[in-house]
Amino acid sequence: MSISLIAVFIPILLMGGIVGRLFREFAVVLSVAVLVSLVVSLTTTPMMCARLLRPRDDHARGRFYAGPSAASRRRWAAIDARSAGRSTIAG
Repeated sequence: MSISLIAVFIPILLMGGIVGRLFREFAVVLSVAVLVSLVVSLTTTPMMCARLLRPRDDHARGRFYAGPSAASRRRWAAIDARSAGRSTIAG
């Protein structure tokens, strides 16, 4: 998506005449902003997600959360066991 956005601004960057002069700075600034956004989205965002979304122990949260969490895991395990033999494609 980002590279295609930059590709859209290349013709604006290469325009001639007075209009080209007016839009040249606009095209350069937007292309650089998209490049910086691309670098951040491919490097910094996954790193922040890995740091913020670490799995936690039920014991670290306390007894209040341990019960519903264990019950939820049991319910999903039962649903998975029931649906294991069924086909998901209707036909």
